[in-house]
Formats: sequence, structure tokens, C-alpha cells
Amino acid sequence: MPASEQYFERPGPSGKDCIAAGFSNAVVIPSNAKIAITAGQAGIDLKTGKLVESSAEAQIEACFDCCDVALQSAGVVDGLNSAYKIVSFLPDQRYDPLMMAIWRRRYPGKRPTWMSVGSGALGLKGMIIELQAEAVVTEDLMGPGGLKGANL
Repeated sequence: MPASEQYFERPGPSGKDCIAAGFSNAVVIPSNAKIAITAGQAGIDLKTGKLVESSAEAQIEACFDCCDVALQSAGVVDGLNSAYKIVSFLPDQRYDPLMMAIWRRRYPGKRPTWMSVGSGALGLKGMIIELQAEAVVTEDLMGPGGLKGANL
């Protein structure tokens, strides 16, 4: 297993503010690491395959769930809990505090690098969030016959 990531903050009050908000300013990835990168993930109900539209909170939770499962399927055993980088796309930046509150509740103490982008319309009508994440692969998905993950 590769050495773990190292996280860094700016010195001074702005670095402390980042820590309190739940993200880091920089990360160093070991040179021997394999990286898993998700595509943009919507807040899809994993059982029905439909966009969750019951509430903003429910859609954001579902978006985190989709990102988590995508990383796990790529060999990141702890899924989103192991992400070192997240990019969020929010057509309405008013959802940013809610998104970060959900993140801190689900993954206390985890502070990946994070870029939140105010965007235009997303891929599906009704989407209020899209996430892309990166993490270090922790499981070897290559078996004797090739890829053994949850590939389609």
C-alpha cells in the first residue's frame, strides 16, 4: 500500500478558517499511488436510478452516496472517506453551507482539498449539485482474468 497523503494549510487565520470549514489548502500524493477519479456524480437514488428531488438535503446526501460508491467500485475501500480532492458544482451557491455541513457530519475530521464552483445548469433537470472526487486506490482490482471490480 502506498504511503498516505499529506495535507497542508496556509499559515494564519485563513488556514484555520479552512480547517473549521472542513477542507485543506493543499495535498501531496505519494509518487507510487494509483489514483481513482470519478466522473461527475449526481444525487441519484442508487435503488431507483432516479434523481432525488424530495429536498436539497436529500439530493446532496444522495450525491455523496453516489460518489462514495463510485470510488469503492474503483478500488477505494473507504470510498469518499478517502478522497483527497473534491470539486463541487452548484448552480445555486446558497447550497454550499448545507453541502459542507453534511460533509462534516458524514466525514468528521476529513479535510480534502475542495473547490466549489458556481455553475450554470447541470446535466439533469432538477440537479442542484454535482460532485467529482479523487482518491488513492487501496485495493488491487486486477485479477487473473483482468479487471474484477464492479465494472459494467
